[in-house]
Amino acid sequence: MMIFDFSGKNAIVVGAASGIGKAIALQLADNGANVWCGDISEAGVSATVDEMKNKSEAKYGYSVCNVSQKESVAALFQDAASAFGEINIVVNSAGVFMPKRLLEATPEDIKKHLDINLMGIVYGCQLALETMIKQGTGGKIVNISSVGGRQGEAKSPFYALGKGAVLNWSQSVALYGAPHGINCNTVCPGIIKTPMWDTILEADSGGDPNVDKEELFNQIVRARTPLGRAQTAEEMAYAVAFFCSEYADAIVGQALNVDGGDKLN
Repeated sequence: MMIFDFSGKNAIVVGAASGIGKAIALQLADNGANVWCGDISEAGVSATVDEMKNKSEAKYGYSVCNVSQKESVAALFQDAASAFGEINIVVNSAGVFMPKRLLEATPEDIKKHLDINLMGIVYGCQLALETMIKQGTGGKIVNISSVGGRQGEAKSPFYALGKGAVLNWSQSVALYGAPHGINCNTVCPGIIKTPMWDTILEADSGGDPNVDKEELFNQIVRARTPLGRAQTAEEMAYAVAFFCSEYADAIVGQALNVDGGDKLN
């Protein structure tokens, strides 16, 4: 029987104010971990921590964190270390969506997007490796990419660029960390009705207020997903929990699609 038990483990979850990151933080907490949450939205991340406190006696806390600035991510790690001591699990889940086409985006647009979707994960992994190597007790790093990073995208090329780079980067982190007992793996979500989809649907509808966004979403799901339904943030959290558990100790540098069959590679 597989039972996830993170009692005595200390986790950092970046991007925990809503959507997938929040579900991950709650899942780790439900399985006994002490969880330190980070997000740029103080209202959102504090609400996540309040929800965890209502469920368990473990330790929780949060830092307001701008992942595009390494010093802000470093401050989050310091806050977590001050509260918990050792850090055993780091999940990098912060991300945004930019719908601009290939020739529409300005250099400023591109930089802002990649600073969050790529560099935020780069910084999180660097700090996780530094922390875990210094501790000398191994650890787990999980990065959230997307099936949108599995191939190029005509409608959202810069989203695909950042998420594709996360897959490559995660393999490099895995190779660096494995000799130190640190596993790095990636989860690639499919279609999940998070706030990010409001931006996608607005772009796909051309801004037409008469378009039924819910029906448009359902059409996209039916067209892309053999399973015939959208996925849930909780399903992503289950995959992350597995990667963070002892059952995944021999899994290094892998990327798992949780997408209902949207992508098969």
